[in-house]
Amino acid sequence: MRQTPYYVFDTDEFAKRAAMIRAALDCKGGRRIPLCFSIKANPFLLHRLPEGLDHVEVCSPGELEICIALGVKPECIIYSGVMKEKCDIERAVSYGAGILTCESIRHATLISEVMLECMPEGAHEAEFAEMKAQVILRLTSGNQFGMSLEDIEYIISHPDEFKGITVIGIHYYSGTQKSLRKINKDLEKIKSALTGLKEKYGFEPQLVEYGPGLCVEYFEDDWQEKEKRSLDEAAEVLREFAVEYPLGIEMGRFLAASCGKYYTQVKDLKSTGDANYAILDGGIHHLNYFGQRMAMQVPPISIYRAAEIYFGEKLEEIKGTAGPIGNTFNGCEVSENEERTEEELTQLPGTDYTLCGSLCTVADVLVREVRLKKLELGDVLEFGHCGAYSVTEAPALFLSRQLPAIYAYSKEYGYECLREHIPAAEINLAGKKL
Repeated sequence: MRQTPYYVFDTDEFAKRAAMIRAALDCKGGRRIPLCFSIKANPFLLHRLPEGLDHVEVCSPGELEICIALGVKPECIIYSGVMKEKCDIERAVSYGAGILTCESIRHATLISEVMLECMPEGAHEAEFAEMKAQVILRLTSGNQFGMSLEDIEYIISHPDEFKGITVIGIHYYSGTQKSLRKINKDLEKIKSALTGLKEKYGFEPQLVEYGPGLCVEYFEDDWQEKEKRSLDEAAEVLREFAVEYPLGIEMGRFLAASCGKYYTQVKDLKSTGDANYAILDGGIHHLNYFGQRMAMQVPPISIYRAAEIYFGEKLEEIKGTAGPIGNTFNGCEVSENEERTEEELTQLPGTDYTLCGSLCTVADVLVREVRLKKLELGDVLEFGHCGAYSVTEAPALFLSRQLPAIYAYSKEYGYECLREHIPAAEINLAGKKL
């Protein structure tokens, strides 16, 4: 049995998801809306990028280093991020990042300076123009990201102050889990801004990079139908927008959420008053669902009762076999009950459980109340829909519990270990090596 906790990220599902979005976005007459994957949702999915993706959005120097290490094509990179220093820009430019975003006038200044420093002396005008950085200016949606329309106008109307850049478009993103009404509102705001820029300065974009933030149905049984319906409704208005403007679509959560599963093991069972608690070796430092509202929502959960849980050829074939008396999981003794068959296990009565993690905080509750078949020590719980953000957004270093292992799955390559368990204590310990 592989030691829990761990994630499995299905790169076939990732490719399938990208193809579904690609099919919805493609316009009549063969026009193609570029699709960008925002890798902050899950950098481990870069392991096998599907063909349906045109760009990857990189939002930090660390994400850029991951792309470089994995050999992501530099021309595919949109180098973004609210905080850029000159050294960050130099690294992105030296790698050949295709597009850089500006979230402030300072960003435009820094990028221009870096590019001018790269220009050879005596460069011809044509060479000079070709070596400029292609940038898109991010319009704020009312928070710390992006800049005001007035600042965008200033950059466009003062090209002599930013000689090292060529402004090729606009970038806009206003959040995640959005309704069609909010998407329409976003597009109207972008149209209004672009109309003004054309009237005042004759500016016509080569790219309008937009993140629609489509809603992911984490806690619904019919999530596939609902998400497909949301995609089709949004795609209709996006295709209409693309008739007027060179639209590019950026997605993270909607692309990645269904591509991951998280496995954690029951280490203790107890009842206090009316509550039945299952203590797991994972917890909120690994698993983080958007909109879970203090663990009141129930994500997809499967149970494997086994002396071993092994990886079959497909994710659906992860199986468990009933364990004999005295067998162990990760050093934890299995229940003293007699061996049971899978048929017998399905007939066990249901019990309401509160699923808690391994952290010493009352906040470490994954689900407050869920009815499951009667659990035993050593059972492995599988949580679905955790392909976006959980692996990097959850507070993994809290209490120095080890970081989970990470596997990739594809039908062609089977299961590949991308990362073994990492002792968080080594990261949290100052000045010494364990």
